Amino acid sequence: MTIQYCKKCLFPDSKPDLCFDSEGVCDACRTAERKHGDDDSSIDWGNRAALFDDIIADAQNKANGWYDCIVPVSGGKDSTWQVYAMKKIHNMNPLAITFDQFDQTETGEYNLDILRSIGVDHIHFTLNPNIVRSLVKKGFEIVGDPYWVNHVGIFTIPFHFATRFNIPLVVFGENPQFEYGGPEASRDNMIMDKRWRQEFGGMRGLREEDMVDLDISINDLRALQYPSDDMVREAGVMGVFYGNYFKWDANIHTDLIKKLGWSALPKQPAGSWVDYENCDMRYIDIRERIKYLKYGYGRATDQLNIELRHDRITRDDALAIAKKIDGEVDEENVKSFCEYLGLSISDYNLIIDSFVNTEIFKKDDRDNWLLREERD
Repeated sequence: MTIQYCKKCLFPDSKPDLCFDSEGVCDACRTAERKHGDDDSSIDWGNRAALFDDIIADAQNKANGWYDCIVPVSGGKDSTWQVYAMKKIHNMNPLAITFDQFDQTETGEYNLDILRSIGVDHIHFTLNPNIVRSLVKKGFEIVGDPYWVNHVGIFTIPFHFATRFNIPLVVFGENPQFEYGGPEASRDNMIMDKRWRQEFGGMRGLREEDMVDLDISINDLRALQYPSDDMVREAGVMGVFYGNYFKWDANIHTDLIKKLGWSALPKQPAGSWVDYENCDMRYIDIRERIKYLKYGYGRATDQLNIELRHDRITRDDALAIAKKIDGEVDEENVKSFCEYLGLSISDYNLIIDSFVNTEIFKKDDRDNWLLREERD
């Protein structure tokens, strides 16, 4: 299998839902051109900001002095920025809601304190930890994503609170398909709803009922089941991506929230190029290792591509970095992760190997997985 790489960034055509045009450029790069351009085909950010003003005015009118929006938060840079933006820039009265990370870091906990200091009420929702552990293991074994339960939780719990307490707006940050590529319908979709969650919200084709077994009942998963369409409609709740209305630049956001006291990690995680992403996720390197073995790219590629699209690094320099660190994993993290799940290292390796795309990877004489063809 020969992999085609985008002419502008480092994405391979093995990335799910990514399209290349006749010039060999991926849709994520073409979307970035629309974001940063100034011709007729570019995004009219002034118009989008006006649309957002209308949305928040409607939310404030419906709230009538109550919380007028919910911001899902983790302790990461994006959600801290979202809280700051809604509170300080748009003069909203947000309720911050956290779905508890099973592997929250000290840095992530510290940053939640910084987030609260912006001046917002905060709910920290913790699902039964025994159920969480089972779901982490199932996500890891079935779809290669130990964070399946976190994806479902952060895109579901805020809507339960919104519908039950009549909070009209739920504000997420970047639209992943808008920033990292995906089907046209998902890139241009301005609304986060049940359908988006099912197709693009990290569920990997699984549904809550797929997780039911001898240890997990459907009642254990009620909190992870999205409210019915009727409940959402009757409550008048809308979910939006802030990054669909304002030009998203994580570097600018990070510089601003650092002035509030927000902290990056002591060092970047294995397989990552920066120290200011995934600050709340201890085992992010394990998930990204699996992604690398599935599709031929990892977290460093995602991060470097963003810098490429902002013209902050050359493609040659980015490629050299990605070749060096993409797919790396911290062996101490692996040991800790296995202890948490009750797995042996050999069982862990068997699960990892089950996700390897052998059309693009092969083993060397030391039993290490290597790309069959060098990245270009």
